Amino acid sequence: MRILIVDNDPDTVEATKAIITAMTPYQVDVAYSGKTGLEKMQAEPAYDLLILDIMMPEMSGIDVCKMMMADEKLKKIPILLASALPVGSPEFKASLTEFAELQLVTAVLEKPFAAEDLIAKMNAILGRKKTP
Repeated sequence: MRILIVDNDPDTVEATKAIITAMTPYQVDVAYSGKTGLEKMQAEPAYDLLILDIMMPEMSGIDVCKMMMADEKLKKIPILLASALPVGSPEFKASLTEFAELQLVTAVLEKPFAAEDLIAKMNAILGRKKTP
């Protein structure tokens, strides 16, 4: 299984990657911007999961999803949305509404998150992907 982490915060990316590589057999790639993440997915669309931040400069997580929806291969990649916005905040709820319309987000994780929560959500998504 291949995972792509897209987040503009290097500390978050490295911590998330360390958790995944320590606790799973999954291969992990990283991108520090939405644009770079899209380029990686377009060059190698064989990712099984995208862990995506909402708030990034230049290209937000919403923008990334919109671009993915326009691409037949990329719109099949499930997304675990990771956000520093509190889940109950109006901003987060507005973002979720937009993501729901795009039909790509399969789970949400509030930062900071526990390693066990990340792995549980990833395994739930990847387990669903394996079943026909």
